[in-house]
Amino acid sequence: MTHIMLDLETWGTRPGCAIRSVGAVIFDPRARVLNGEEFYANVDGESCLRAGLTLDPSTAEWWEEQSVEARAHLKQDPLPLEEVLHRFTAFAGEGAPVYIWGHGASFDPPILEEAYRRFFLPAPWAFWNIRDTRTAYDMAGVSLGSFPRQGDHHNALDDAKHQALVLQAAYNILGVA
Repeated sequence: MTHIMLDLETWGTRPGCAIRSVGAVIFDPRARVLNGEEFYANVDGESCLRAGLTLDPSTAEWWEEQSVEARAHLKQDPLPLEEVLHRFTAFAGEGAPVYIWGHGASFDPPILEEAYRRFFLPAPWAFWNIRDTRTAYDMAGVSLGSFPRQGDHHNALDDAKHQALVLQAAYNILGVA
C-alpha cells in the first residue's frame, strides 16, 4: 500500500474552500528518511472560483499576516484546478491502493475530495484509507514543533515532508517501525 502525505494551502478551512496549492510526498512511515516521489502545484484562484469553491475573508486576512516568502511562492506558475487534480491522480497512481495522510483527517483530504467532486472526478483514495497525523503524534507524544524543520512554513510540499518525517518518528517511538 502506498502512503502519501498530503498538505494543502487554502483560502478557507472547510470542504468547498478554494485551494492555493497542493503538496505531497510518497513515503514509508516505517523508514527514517524520505526518499519518495514528490508532488507540488500552485492552483489558479480563478479556476477555483469558477468551480464554485469559495474564499473565506478571515483566511484571506490570515494570509496577509504570513511571510512574504510563503505568499510569493504561491504565485509561481499556477495551474487550473482541474489540471492539478488530474496530475495529482497520476502522481498517486490511478487505481492503486493508497493511504492518504493529512494533518487532521477533517482538513486536507476532505477539502481535496470536494474539489474532485466539483469536476465529477473520483479522489485517488478510498474514504476508509484516510489517515490522521495528529492522532499518531498524540499517541507517540510528539509534535511538529519538536523536530527540526527544513523548508518554508505554509509551503505545501515543505509542510508535507515535515509532517511525514515527524510521522516516521512517531511510528518509531510507538514501535511500529
